[in-house]
Amino acid sequence: MKQTERLWRTLADSALEGRRTWPDVTVLADAADLANGAAHHALRRLVDIGAVEVRRRGGVTVLSPEKVLIQLCGYRNLINDTLAVTSRRAVNDLLTHRPEAITLGGADAAIHWLGGRNTVADVGFRLAYVDENLTDDWPLILPAGEEVRVVSRDAVGRRTWRSGFTSRAQTYADLFALPGWQASEFRLALHRELFGAADWDQKEPTGE
Repeated sequence: MKQTERLWRTLADSALEGRRTWPDVTVLADAADLANGAAHHALRRLVDIGAVEVRRRGGVTVLSPEKVLIQLCGYRNLINDTLAVTSRRAVNDLLTHRPEAITLGGADAAIHWLGGRNTVADVGFRLAYVDENLTDDWPLILPAGEEVRVVSRDAVGRRTWRSGFTSRAQTYADLFALPGWQASEFRLALHRELFGAADWDQKEPTGE
């Protein structure tokens, strides 16, 4: 995942959890593991479309979590982050023996964020995140298969995805990037859960 996307994900996830304001760009950059310059660059597009306000005094406010998430979806490229395609059995074995080394994404994560019960569709093609440097012989641990796409987990994800599933924003963006009707159905269900009510809480930019 590119640095820009990582910052957008950090903003979206925090906003979806109720934190829309950051005291300054430096704090936000630290949370996304970015340098200040890279963080300022990543914010420009969000400011241009009215998704984020950056005040002259340094504060950052998310005005539209949905717009931030849409930007993340538009740039998400799972192919670039893919390490392997493996089997459910291999993933289940890793979950059993080294649960800290893997995070489930895609439909499995959507089910988690929708309450833990699947009322949407067949799970279909699955998604799992592991650290690229998990082990020198990780291809032996996750041999070739046809059921689960294995993608690279970044340091921020490893630190913050404590539930065993990808965050809401990452889950939504990944479902957007996955082919198939199942992924679309889970994304739409997650959209209803996240944005079912009108978002009128944020004030217009003040231009401070």
